[in-house]
Amino acid sequence: MLRPEDVIGILRERGEIWDTAPGLVGLRGPARELMERIALSLAGLAREETADEWNVPAGIDFSTLERAQYFASFPQWLTAASHLSDDQSVLEGIAGSDSPAAAARNAMDRPNAALSPAVCYHTYERLAGHRVTSPTLMTAESVCWRHEGNRLAPLERGWAFRMREIVCLGTAADVEGFRQRWIIRSSAFAESLGLTVEIVQANDPFFAPTARGKAALQRIKALKHELIVRFPDGRPLAIASFNNHEHFFGEAFGFSLESGEIAASGCVAFGIERWLLAVLAAHGVDHATTELGWRTNTPDTIGAGLR
Repeated sequence: MLRPEDVIGILRERGEIWDTAPGLVGLRGPARELMERIALSLAGLAREETADEWNVPAGIDFSTLERAQYFASFPQWLTAASHLSDDQSVLEGIAGSDSPAAAARNAMDRPNAALSPAVCYHTYERLAGHRVTSPTLMTAESVCWRHEGNRLAPLERGWAFRMREIVCLGTAADVEGFRQRWIIRSSAFAESLGLTVEIVQANDPFFAPTARGKAALQRIKALKHELIVRFPDGRPLAIASFNNHEHFFGEAFGFSLESGEIAASGCVAFGIERWLLAVLAAHGVDHATTELGWRTNTPDTIGAGLR
């Protein structure tokens, strides 16, 4: 198995990956093709769970994140969406500046939205105050934004990255059954790609002291697990997570079951760039697509053994 830095080094030499800013990378060529195959495979697996595919917005209102207690939980990751002032004199000043990029940066208006840090928040916002059947399931793939400072690394930890999520609302039994089902399915899919994986208990990096108690509860109740691969130095990479939120979001957003009981929720998330990195590291950059036979298979045949 290759180290992540070896994979990225080879891709850089070939011009298949490049940086536009820290944590923001572009892909082309076979690496991009392989990532699309992985994304299509995960979409196919998600369709086996639910036909309700959403296109979620690229941004999300601050009030939704406040309702979800995001600012006590993960404010360290947040990226805001801003724009230039529409004041004509400001715009003329930027256009005539010797350094228009710097002038534009200084003239940005106050943000009214954040770039989405996760897909599932859109589900909770959209269904707020509704009564839902049990179980209610949706899936979506979207670009998500999490700024992790000096931890940013190409494919492994991007500022912007693609995430496929499946969300379940229902009874506590529905949600936990959903989560356990996807632990099995995801492990089988990873093994079908030639990955050696482990399921480990995990917890989120909650920020505020008042929120860190949630991490303790996650550990005690085993509410979060991750599917990981290990690189040659033993360092783990989580390529999927399986989360049971119990009634937290149901209470925060007021969605309930037909009985009137507050609904439980859970989600499964796949970081698509991380799956690409894991496959390239496991098989080698030269052999990943040919060893998997994906140049001749259609997307519908990938992972067929899981059906």
